[in-house]
Amino acid sequence: MFSRPLTEDEAKLIERIADFVRSKHKRCEGHDHTHVLLVAHLAIEIAQRLGEPVDPFILMAGALFHDIGRVGATTGSLHGLAGAGVAYEFLRAVLADEEVCSQVARVVARHTPTSRIPPETLEEKIVFDADTMERFGWIGVLRGVMGRTGSIDDILQTVIRSRAADYGQLLLPESREMALERRHATQEILEGVEQAMRDRDTKLATELPLPR
Repeated sequence: MFSRPLTEDEAKLIERIADFVRSKHKRCEGHDHTHVLLVAHLAIEIAQRLGEPVDPFILMAGALFHDIGRVGATTGSLHGLAGAGVAYEFLRAVLADEEVCSQVARVVARHTPTSRIPPETLEEKIVFDADTMERFGWIGVLRGVMGRTGSIDDILQTVIRSRAADYGQLLLPESREMALERRHATQEILEGVEQAMRDRDTKLATELPLPR
């Protein structure tokens, strides 16, 4: 549940953040603006299921900024930490409350395991879970393929392992309950991909037919 409604000024600032993020993520391969919006939607849904109060501004700002560190980056390994700096500087220019800016920045920094800083607050855990859940389903599987280099076998096996482990990374019981259907759908997709790979390997194991 949310601890309070957004103030009018906060709602306007959220719209401003959304516009900023939309413009920056336009050409961000894989993690484009639709991903950001879907994570924000999931974050709201998770928060509404909780029995503990969640700050709506920190949650929404954190969700919208969560992948800003990917914009223009050649690797995503530090995108949480880089994005935290962008979010903090953006908010510090328009907000007097330094603590709010810091709390949003911490959400961004801790939304990904690559930062090596586990989420602690509810807002941090919710955005972490929302981002993880957005990897489920066909779009999530395809996003995992985008931008990778190497053989198709290596790429698909990496994505299969990653997506199979996603459900176990969810932090909140409410997130796990909410994600069950998505998890089953993703398992079916991964099983289909694995079967297609086995069928291909079986075909390739036979002698190459020569035209006669």
